[in-house]
Amino acid sequence: MAHRKRGRGLPLAVIDNTLLTRLDSLGVVEHLPWFYKQILIPAEVKREAFKAPHKGKRRLQKLINEMGRFFEVCTEADEVVKNILQADLDEGEAAAIAQADYKQAHLLIDETKGFKRAQVMQITAIRTLQLLNMMKEVGAIPAVNPFYETLEKTGFHLKESVRQKFLAEAGEE
Repeated sequence: MAHRKRGRGLPLAVIDNTLLTRLDSLGVVEHLPWFYKQILIPAEVKREAFKAPHKGKRRLQKLINEMGRFFEVCTEADEVVKNILQADLDEGEAAAIAQADYKQAHLLIDETKGFKRAQVMQITAIRTLQLLNMMKEVGAIPAVNPFYETLEKTGFHLKESVRQKFLAEAGEE
């Protein structure tokens, strides 16, 4: 696998637990350095990831330890914004959005409510399918359709129209 050197021009990103876990289970999380100079993990997100009942939590712990300079636990965020967001979002999502806003970073999030909130706050929010298409575009993965199929088998609900749109964008219609 080719690695791109982290450059100054690459943006910073904050990641939510669901997306981090999903990318890890697909085996593509190691491609994130192609797009970001660093991924910040709010402490609340790390707690969620490490306490979750999923089988991949040990893999996540190992990944974060091995890529410690790339994945960094960060607590910097506007606490007022975070508290307001917790009114209708879970703790991890609220922390990730507040941190992305505070750090002026991209937000990697899948949950619809959190994604929409980030858009309203004018935060660049990116979801799994978009990341997979980006990975194909730079040659990090050969095709996106097998990943879409794996996602659907694991309970990721994907409307056919959305699937077709992203497949078309990836040149796989």
